[in-house]
Amino acid sequence: MCMVIFAPLFAVLAFATCGGYSGQIMVKVECFDKTQNNISISFNYPFRLQEVHFSALLCEGPRKETLFLEGDYASSAQFFVTVSVLAFLYSLLATIVYFFYQNKYREKNRGPVVDFLVTLVFSSLWLVSSISWAKTLSGVKTVTDVHQILLLLSACRAQENLCEVLQEPIWTNLNMSVAFGFLNFFLWAGNIWFAYKETGLHKSIKRYPSRTPSEKRGSFRQYSQTSFDQSGAGFGQRLYNQGSFDLSSGGFSLPQTNLGQAILYQQRIHW
Repeated sequence: MCMVIFAPLFAVLAFATCGGYSGQIMVKVECFDKTQNNISISFNYPFRLQEVHFSALLCEGPRKETLFLEGDYASSAQFFVTVSVLAFLYSLLATIVYFFYQNKYREKNRGPVVDFLVTLVFSSLWLVSSISWAKTLSGVKTVTDVHQILLLLSACRAQENLCEVLQEPIWTNLNMSVAFGFLNFFLWAGNIWFAYKETGLHKSIKRYPSRTPSEKRGSFRQYSQTSFDQSGAGFGQRLYNQGSFDLSSGGFSLPQTNLGQAILYQQRIHW
């Protein structure tokens, strides 16, 4: 039940906080001749920062320069959002099937097995995408750091000019997206055992337990000892079932064998 409630919710929060992000940096440049210029730098999802450009005064008359940010972080961000959207859609579909098509879900045990395998896949995807996105976010923060932006501006590298940061990007939503990514991983990974129990595979394993090597060796020794005892008993009977003397008649008879009737030998004994 917790999986049904929280999986779609956490998935929505993950891709909403990442996919809907937009950041802005504002820098005020005041040249030595009191000329002012306000620079606005905006960037957003999917963070193709190499396409973000802005113009700034050179403090050399009306001349301006056009600068670009560096880095393309779209792949990791889009991968994270894609996993979030797919997890959300599957959670909704699984919830509908589980509550309204229970008979189809249980038919031939296909539904629980598929759900178990998909849970394994999404657990792995959430872990990989969250780690990748956390590393990517660190790179985005480095590139868009206001100190790095000031170093890009030629006017700000000159000591006679004054540069002031008016607005910095807010990272709260992106930090929360990373947290929601790892929460989704723990949620899906924690559901693996419950999905496995739904398949009923653990019952079949308990019904036919595997034998350890020591048990197999003990059974072999027991079987060998039993076989030896049985064969030894028969051998002893054949060995000690000797013929008997008949003192009254002075004869000696051999035991009966499988080759035919018993053969009687007469022997005179001289005292």
